[in-house]
Amino acid sequence: MRKFKSSLSPASLDRLAYDFKNYVNSLDYKCELLVRRLIEEVGIKVVQENVNAFKGDSEKSYNTYFELHRYPNKGAFGKLVVENEDILFIEFGAGIYYNNGNAHPQSKDFGYGVGTYPGQKNAINPGYWWYQDDDGTLRFSLGTEATMPVYKAYAEMISKVGIIAREVFGNG
Repeated sequence: MRKFKSSLSPASLDRLAYDFKNYVNSLDYKCELLVRRLIEEVGIKVVQENVNAFKGDSEKSYNTYFELHRYPNKGAFGKLVVENEDILFIEFGAGIYYNNGNAHPQSKDFGYGVGTYPGQKNAINPGYWWYQDDDGTLRFSLGTEATMPVYKAYAEMISKVGIIAREVFGNG
């Protein structure tokens, strides 16, 4: 927390006003830096670790980035984006082969999880199943493990926000 002190002389009050204005002008940058560091140093790293670690049939290639929105005199907002055609399977899981007892903590909140894919009829079958791909090819599947990359990134960013905020805002 930044503290400002001044005597009541005109020169001291001018210096106080100058220091305060500089501090206020630095807040937008510091808010942006906080958001940028949380996403770059924590969020993206956690997403990458978990997307790279999942077991199963889902698409392994992905793109992770963040969007930063600045609001002058109000701070900054960041959005962590993970692009992958199967990201919901990787986040919430598909099939019980890898996910028996491995439920996403927010699956009910979002309406996703093992057995929730529209038209699915094999998600709770033990072991494996076959499905027809978009081009009509019959495919074997064990499903996809719910590694929860977005949820884990969110939780880790929340756990680190105090530490990074103290570093960013710590010296005034």
